[in-house]
Amino acid sequence: MPAVVIVGLQWGDEGKGKIVDFISENADLAVRYQGGANAGHTVVLNGKIYRFHHLPVAALRGKHVCLASGMVIDPVKLLKELESLNREGIQPKLTIDGKAHIVLDIHKMLDEAEESSGKGVGTTRMGIGPTYTYKSARVGIRFSDLVEIESIRSRLEKSITMTKALLSDVYNIKVELDVEHVTQFLHEVASKLGKYVGDVARLVNETLDKGGFVILEGAQGTLLDIDHGTYPFVTSSNTTAGAACNSVGIGPKRVDEIIGVTKAYTTRVGKGPFPTEMEEPVASIVREKGKEYGTTTGRPRRVGWFDAVAVRYSIMLNGVTSVAVTKVDCLTNIDPVKVCLAYEVNGQEVKTFPSSLHVLEKCKPVYVELEGWRELSEKEKVEALKGNFDALPKQLRDYIEFLEKLLVCPIKYVSIGAERREIVIR
Repeated sequence: MPAVVIVGLQWGDEGKGKIVDFISENADLAVRYQGGANAGHTVVLNGKIYRFHHLPVAALRGKHVCLASGMVIDPVKLLKELESLNREGIQPKLTIDGKAHIVLDIHKMLDEAEESSGKGVGTTRMGIGPTYTYKSARVGIRFSDLVEIESIRSRLEKSITMTKALLSDVYNIKVELDVEHVTQFLHEVASKLGKYVGDVARLVNETLDKGGFVILEGAQGTLLDIDHGTYPFVTSSNTTAGAACNSVGIGPKRVDEIIGVTKAYTTRVGKGPFPTEMEEPVASIVREKGKEYGTTTGRPRRVGWFDAVAVRYSIMLNGVTSVAVTKVDCLTNIDPVKVCLAYEVNGQEVKTFPSSLHVLEKCKPVYVELEGWRELSEKEKVEALKGNFDALPKQLRDYIEFLEKLLVCPIKYVSIGAERREIVIR
């Protein structure tokens, strides 16, 4: 079997974790391919909530999970995540690619300074952006460096010198930093995580060569992609499906299916243009129903109506073969339900997602209103979960079918509740 990529089609928080968990039952390997502890993937199993920040959610099913070279990994937070799962009796089989970069305190200091200055873009302050910056500047530290830490002393010195200069010159912050402190930290990381370091690219390719099933799990969403997202209000990595191949180390022909995940509405965190943002009190109602608060930060998410222009753009960029729509249950008893068909800019209708942030800020949504739906009865839910799409209320079925026509892409999965099993397969 080939590889399957799971990618977000909005600004993140689409429910990718649940979809990955649902389809990973028969997986041989599950790989996170970018981002770091700024991700927050959630799975609800028998009423218990499991939150993942680094690890692929397939760890819940006892699968072999991997962290690819495209990730930036916070050792402290990863260890806490492993310990949390161990307390639940879950001991993941884990491989960390030696080429993955390590998030250090110096990166977190820079992130905190930028956000505290009021000039940030609303990051999670986890040091993700600065770690990717140092990676590009060729002064980053990789897990493979833990084999011989003394050999990277000159690189560490350069990193620390850069950090001191940036904090002092840009933010007027003086800090005491020394190589010995960072070196000691890396020795501790090596002693605790060194046993997990391996070659994820080789492992994935060999698994695929043997006919295995591999899931490649993305973090954030397409509209936060460093190249194709709403720059500069984006994350610091490539979040699209194409990035999976590069970050993991496989050829594009090895990917057979790309599942795009979108909510039945839209959310985003932090600053940046958001054409379909809802007005009160509807925004608060949906936010509370959907528990739209950051898994990582706890920040309330901004809430908006479904934006077909943005999602079509994401489907195009990713080459999506099928779509999963989540959280339809969070729109129950809201009537009407709006869908954005196009934008209006300076009196002109626009049906394509603009590359210019300045244009996007001027976009006004062109809506169509659809009839809302009621909550499902337990009988309807049971029947629908058997694969009977027609058991759902007609208004909900009309909504899904309407979205499918707009997106020109089959909607294969519809999530009707928070639990793992509450997904209707069409």
